[in-house]
Amino acid sequence: MKHYLGRIAERNGDFEYSASYLFATKGSPDKHARKVAKDWRSSTSGDWDEGAGGYWSDHTLVYVEDYREISKADFDVLAKYLAVL
Repeated sequence: MKHYLGRIAERNGDFEYSASYLFATKGSPDKHARKVAKDWRSSTSGDWDEGAGGYWSDHTLVYVEDYREISKADFDVLAKYLAVL
């Protein structure tokens, strides 16, 4: 299993903000990160906007800002402070 630090971004009108989270997966980290983005504000597959690269939820675009692999030791420390999704 590989461990990751991810960041979800939201764009709502003139405002942009992001949140960091942790995840671990044996599968594709891209697939997992996109599922988190889809579920972030209860979007569905039909809410995907290829041009914008994210999911729409009302007037908010939610997308994967980035993710990076981290060590298990770093994951364990950060899990005390960040959400594990």
